[in-house]
Amino acid sequence: MRHMKIRTVAWRVGLVGSILLLAAGCNQNRNKELGAGLESKDHHALYDRSSLNNENSTLGVKPKWENSQPGPKADNPGAFQQLDMTNYHLTKTFRFAPELSNNIEQLPGIDKATILITEANAYVAVVLDGHNVDAEAHPEMMANPVTPKGGVGLFGTNKGIGSINWGDPGGLSHSMASRIKGQLLAMEPRLQRVFVSANPNYVQRIRFYAKEFQNGVDLSTYMNEFNTLTQRVFPNDSNTRR
Repeated sequence: MRHMKIRTVAWRVGLVGSILLLAAGCNQNRNKELGAGLESKDHHALYDRSSLNNENSTLGVKPKWENSQPGPKADNPGAFQQLDMTNYHLTKTFRFAPELSNNIEQLPGIDKATILITEANAYVAVVLDGHNVDAEAHPEMMANPVTPKGGVGLFGTNKGIGSINWGDPGGLSHSMASRIKGQLLAMEPRLQRVFVSANPNYVQRIRFYAKEFQNGVDLSTYMNEFNTLTQRVFPNDSNTRR
């Protein structure tokens, strides 16, 4: 009888553990949908499909992805043509879209919005009412610049993997994310996908790019880092590596 009780307790413990793991997995997937990356930092590398991510500080600035590709260079940011159907985030051009950002900022609950357009996608960084990303984001988000002459960027500091929280949804709800996506697709139907995140670190890094652009920096120097950043925040289940 005693052994039966032990087995029953063990079975119940195992069942509870399985339920908790399932719930954690569901929450993690829900956060992925909200542009909040993976809760487990150990899983980041599994979803990082970029081999040009500057995560080794001894390598210096890695060559731009577009420089290694055959054929003509892309000179039309926002050309609405997917580069790789197995890796939605692979891009070699991006531009800011203030006309779209201003529209999204009119939505209730949205304080600020910054939108980047790539070959086929829109990436939306939103600050919700009541949030202060300057206080909520890691200070490294506004540091670690990349220049044509040097600098390994955010991920070369080895902080992009272990110390930065990419799992915080920043208060973004599924309903708000869906509303933003729907409005952007209505304004620009040629877009193939819209990715929205209020993760404070993601928002702050996008704001850093905007600050660099305003200072006259060629944003193409950040292309490799941006490809890695989007994979961190919006994990792609593809098996492709570039």
